[in-house]
Amino acid sequence: MAGGRGTRFWPLSRTNRPKQLLPLASDVSLLRETVDRVLPLVGPDRILVITSGDLADPIAAQLPELDPRQIVAEPVGRNTAPCAVLGVGLATAMAGEGPVALLPADHAIPDDDTFRDQLATAFARTDEGAEVVTFGIPPTRPETGYGYLETDPSTAGMAQRPGICFVEKPDRVRAQEYLESGRHFWNSGIFVWNSAAFTRHAKALAPAIVSCLEPAIVAYGTEGFAAALDTAYQQCPAESIDYAVMEKLPGFEVLVARFHWSDLGSWSAWGDLAPELGEGNRGTAELIDLDSRDNVIHAPGKQVSLVGVEGLVVVDTGDALLICRREDDQRVKDIIARLEDSGRRDLL
Repeated sequence: MAGGRGTRFWPLSRTNRPKQLLPLASDVSLLRETVDRVLPLVGPDRILVITSGDLADPIAAQLPELDPRQIVAEPVGRNTAPCAVLGVGLATAMAGEGPVALLPADHAIPDDDTFRDQLATAFARTDEGAEVVTFGIPPTRPETGYGYLETDPSTAGMAQRPGICFVEKPDRVRAQEYLESGRHFWNSGIFVWNSAAFTRHAKALAPAIVSCLEPAIVAYGTEGFAAALDTAYQQCPAESIDYAVMEKLPGFEVLVARFHWSDLGSWSAWGDLAPELGEGNRGTAELIDLDSRDNVIHAPGKQVSLVGVEGLVVVDTGDALLICRREDDQRVKDIIARLEDSGRRDLL
């Protein structure tokens, strides 16, 4: 799933080079990392990328081993539920029924071998009868920016647990309770489905989305696919896969993740992975810090001097400069609305 705009990483993330196409966790893009992570397990013929129309060409350039038909561009963004319905439908058309992993293309997971091992376990579980398996990330702090998974308390300490429900982003007090409970996990947004079970639940829980997309899925591989997909997306409702399907399921299975994970949902999250610059400052820059600590700086090759400040995000891209407090970095996406209103397409 590679169609997002990555607005919270402005000004580095732009419409034609969003977060998933940027080298934020290594020297290659997050998308390239995601594909490389699963290639040894499934091979290039069983990878499908769903993205937005203007990203198909740059994605194809980054993934030359994929057949162009494996990179499918949504005509317009309709959130993650249509993406999931389309992806599972096309995967079934390509390879028949079986396990299908829905993987966001913009997460940082450095433990490739551990991830593949657990992904193989999830595939096996769906072959053995589990309808859907998701990865629960053990929380390390009372995070209010993530959704959570609640698991059966009687299975504490087990690597595989029955899931009870999906929990919305909590306030600080409740997040602290979740941290201490031992039965709550961060929702990774990674799902492994038995494709037949997904189709059955999607038809029951999101019938409008399925009915819109069915003609396009049937037309996959024909000359009429592009036109059918365009028609489908003009009519298709916009919903997230969590809201449309996952939160309404009677049950699901949780694998407790043994791999490190970050959804890289903000500049602060990137800062947690970035190189250390001393005094708690992290990032990429030639930094002089005078009584300055706990700042995140992205200004590669540039001399940056900080005097008497702490807890800031500083991002310089040449044509734009961002400065904000770390606790306000989720508001970066609001800058996009201001730029759109003022007609500054050159900065989007």
